[in-house]
Amino acid sequence: MNRTWKISLLILILIGCASCDISTKWFATQHLQNGPIIQVLPDVVELRYTENDAIAFSMLKSIALPTRNIIIYTTSTIAFIILSIITYQSRNESFLWLGSLMLILAGAIGNLIDRIMNGYVVDFIHLHYGNDVSWPIFNVADVTITIGALILAVLMFRKSSEKKNEISESVY
Repeated sequence: MNRTWKISLLILILIGCASCDISTKWFATQHLQNGPIIQVLPDVVELRYTENDAIAFSMLKSIALPTRNIIIYTTSTIAFIILSIITYQSRNESFLWLGSLMLILAGAIGNLIDRIMNGYVVDFIHLHYGNDVSWPIFNVADVTITIGALILAVLMFRKSSEKKNEISESVY
């Protein structure tokens, strides 16, 4: 793949995923905030508006708001900078490697924009099985971050396995 196409596709992934997150949060705010819960797949998937002023799984909720926001904004900024540096340093890696980083960055950007604009992140996708099993409510940014992290973990595992094979082959 030529370098220009690669960069263009990576930027498209970044902008497309961040835009999808922002637009679905807008939809959730407009149609779910004061409206009924929408059953997409009864007893499994529903759309339910929530505002998360903490982080994933409502962690840090027990910390008072001014301190919590300082922690959240500081760590988010540091994570964004580190992820940007890693992306730049990985610029010669495979498209899949860089694409997974773009997914993570897109989700981080979407949630950061939401937090800056509203002081919280809009979550609206709820997976559950009846009343017995319930996953915390999440959004599209969380999905892109998770998918990007999973792809990256698989690629890192493969790279680690390949290095182990190279080392063991060079010993014999």
